[in-house]
Amino acid sequence: MGADKHNGVVTYNRRPPQRPLLKRIQYGIWNPEERTFLGRTGKRWGVIGLIYLVMYICIVIFFSICMCGMLSVLDERIPYFTLADSIIGNNPGMGHRPLILEEESLIWYDAKDPKTIQKYVDNISEFLAPYENKSLLINQGANQHDCGMTKPPRNEVCSFNLSQLGPCSKENNFGFTNRTPCIIIKLNKIFDWNPVFYNDPDDLPPKMPVTVKQYINSTTSPEERRKVWVSCEGERPVDVETLGPINYYPYPGLSEIYFPYDNTPGYLSPLVAVQLMNPTLHQFINIRCRAWARNILLTKSLKDLKGSTSFIIMID
Repeated sequence: MGADKHNGVVTYNRRPPQRPLLKRIQYGIWNPEERTFLGRTGKRWGVIGLIYLVMYICIVIFFSICMCGMLSVLDERIPYFTLADSIIGNNPGMGHRPLILEEESLIWYDAKDPKTIQKYVDNISEFLAPYENKSLLINQGANQHDCGMTKPPRNEVCSFNLSQLGPCSKENNFGFTNRTPCIIIKLNKIFDWNPVFYNDPDDLPPKMPVTVKQYINSTTSPEERRKVWVSCEGERPVDVETLGPINYYPYPGLSEIYFPYDNTPGYLSPLVAVQLMNPTLHQFINIRCRAWARNILLTKSLKDLKGSTSFIIMID
């Protein structure tokens, strides 16, 4: 039933007709008398649709203008905020491999059980894959060069040859089989960060390990001393006793030719392989590896670990 008309004037002040429940539902969806769908005529639905269409077109145009404005001031390689202005800050952390779980730094294996060794070997091999196979890099390593002791030109990077890691190789199971495991140490990348080196043999930190000082004193040129030095020690006195001697490959440091990191494609972080030569068996050993530079601060808080990385190792 349509709207009542009295003397040609439409009035809606009327009682709705009594209909069964299903009929009321049917009329609520489509009213054949008033020709309305969900209470609105086709003309009113058209007006509403046009309003929403115009509104969403305006939103898309506004969003596109904002995105174009934002992207115009961003660089694909250079972050908008760097160093101290960024969330990362200007104090690099460190990382190590093998690392099976991010939340767990325990390395525990049985040298007689190949299964317990294999997961660590695979973890290190996966991490080193881009160093060994350049096709895994974005540009297939086309701009990588053997730099020697000289920094590369812009848009080029220095390669890192895994043969420098000596006996810490996949062929040797990274020393795990012989109970002389190798731990791969790296410095986390921070855009445009330049280290300030400890390159004066007469001005070294008192707490720097003797082995690192001996290496620095054995160098013959200033270029050899321009490195971020790396050392690993037991965290507690008992760990120092059970850790035993350590060898570093290729040397206990990261060369200046890899700094600063500027997001150039093909860049790979320099590495140090730390080989434990005679660790005490059947005992947990807490080890902390740290970086040495004048602008690297060391924090030992597990919640905010800077300038170092730590792990626990046990060999059965």
